[in-house]
Amino acid sequence: MASFETRGTSTRVSVYLPGGGKKTATFDTRAEAEAWAESQERRKVSGNLNPNLGKTVRDLLEIYHDVAAKADAGRWNSLRLLKWTNDDEISRERVSDITTHRMNVWMNKRGLETYGKGLAARRISGSTVNREMNLWSAAFTYAVKSLGWIKVNPCHGAARPAEAPARNRDLMTADEIKAICAAGGYQEGEPLTTTTSRVVACFLLALETGMRSGEILRLRPRDYDKEKRTIRVSALEVGGRKGSKSGTVRSGRYVPLTDRAVEVLDQLLASMPTGQKPEAGFTGPPYIVGMDDRCRDATWRKVRDRSCVEDLTFHDTKHEACTRLSKFVDVLVLSHAIGTKDIRLLRDTYYVNDAAAVAATLPSKLAVMA
Repeated sequence: MASFETRGTSTRVSVYLPGGGKKTATFDTRAEAEAWAESQERRKVSGNLNPNLGKTVRDLLEIYHDVAAKADAGRWNSLRLLKWTNDDEISRERVSDITTHRMNVWMNKRGLETYGKGLAARRISGSTVNREMNLWSAAFTYAVKSLGWIKVNPCHGAARPAEAPARNRDLMTADEIKAICAAGGYQEGEPLTTTTSRVVACFLLALETGMRSGEILRLRPRDYDKEKRTIRVSALEVGGRKGSKSGTVRSGRYVPLTDRAVEVLDQLLASMPTGQKPEAGFTGPPYIVGMDDRCRDATWRKVRDRSCVEDLTFHDTKHEACTRLSKFVDVLVLSHAIGTKDIRLLRDTYYVNDAAAVAATLPSKLAVMA
């Protein structure tokens, strides 16, 4: 409700804003003051009367940066948010002015950009645009739910591009695995004296278990049970398995280990770095591997390029492990071991179908003709 105050021959009116504060104006007559107050009340009901209407997207990104930097993909989030804050023209616009159409325009423009130089230049994929839109959506959701700056997330209903086809690299050959080991100076049973050899050990462990890079880097000695041949991946660690979409948080999962996985873990434990200190994402050392993901990624890329193995990413090890494990365990056991709750994701993304191998197991004919 508005309040009115008579000041000599004029009338001062105050309209109280959502979240505190008020907006005032002075008019010559009471009727003018009441008409203005009524219009402001209508704007307040429609959500257009907000003390935060002047906030820009840059203001939002700067506030949300600290929240996003604590997530699993904290470094990726941080780099994107800083880029948008400093370079993107949308950051200069008011949050209240951003519409679904405006986000569609941003996506179309982003989809036309390229990365790389010369002949290696490639257009930004639909998957990348969608991943960035997820970050935009999270920021605007924060503006809606935590800051109360806007009523509706403008990313909802946006016409997102189609996802790029899932990677479907053939399983690694024995020669390719040997080339990776040779390039990193890794030898079975030998001490891991260099960073490259430890990164190759992480690669081999991923091949045997299907664990993600972040999960491997955050393994502690107490998680490893050599007698039971299992290792525990904590959901409470950054990079660990999270809860379901309903918000239920799992305590973690136990990953079964092959004989080679046990040997690799023993190698890593024997050369575990001493004097580890708490840092972002690694709050309770010691950790078996003892390096952060930035170091692991840079070293892995050097080893891979030196090996001359083409079209290979570290995350391809999840394809490998999932496909190989599927020959020995059923789909539910595989889902728990890999840490992928969506069975469709196992089928469509992490499993490499070998039709030739299946054909070799088939009988000469399935149907008997009379």
